[in-house]
Amino acid sequence: MNLYLFKFATLFVLALFSFFVSDFRSKEGMKPLIQKHVILLIKIFYAIPIVIFIYLILNLENICLSNYLGLIANIIGTLLVIKAKLDLGKYHAWAGHILSSTKIIKVGIYSYIRHPLYTGIHIFIFGGIVIGINNHPFSLFEVFSILFFIFLIILFLNISAFKENKYLHDKFGKDYAEYKKQVHAFLPIKRYSFNECS
Repeated sequence: MNLYLFKFATLFVLALFSFFVSDFRSKEGMKPLIQKHVILLIKIFYAIPIVIFIYLILNLENICLSNYLGLIANIIGTLLVIKAKLDLGKYHAWAGHILSSTKIIKVGIYSYIRHPLYTGIHIFIFGGIVIGINNHPFSLFEVFSILFFIFLIILFLNISAFKENKYLHDKFGKDYAEYKKQVHAFLPIKRYSFNECS
C-alpha cells in the first residue's frame, strides 16, 4: 500500500469511527450517570485527539509495519463500535448517560463483551498511538499533552462503564449479576450464549 492510499484508508476509517461515536442526541428518558459538567468537558476534549490524529495522518512521510498494525487496530475498533451500536439499537445513549427504559442486551456482540462500545474506542485509541509512535511531528510537550487528553477520555470511559454496571445491577439485580458473571466487561470471554433480551 502506498503512502497516499494508507492516508486515505486511515482517514476513511477515522471518519466512520467519528460518525458512530459522535451521537450527541438527547433522547427521552436519558439521564446522566456522571456530573453534567464532566460530560460536557469530555464532549469538548474528545474532539481534540481526533483533530490531532487527522493532522498526524496528513503529515505522515512514510509508513512502516507499526502503521499497518495501527490501521488494523483502528478498523477492529471501528467495527466493534458499529456492531455495538447496531445491537444496542434504541437503547444506546452517549457515554456517561443511560436511558431509564434501558434493558440488558444479551445478543450479538453483547453476548461476548458487556461494554463493546468502550472496548472499540480503547482499541481505536491504541491503533492511533501505534500509528503515531514512529512518525509524529510533535515536540515532547505536545506528545505529553496529547497523552493527557487520551488519558482523560480513557478514564471517563472506565468510570462510565463502572457507573453503568452499578446502575444496571441496581435496576436488574440477579439477572444482571448473572450476565456479569458470564460475560467480561471488555474482553470477548464468554461461557455460553444468550438468546434473548431481558
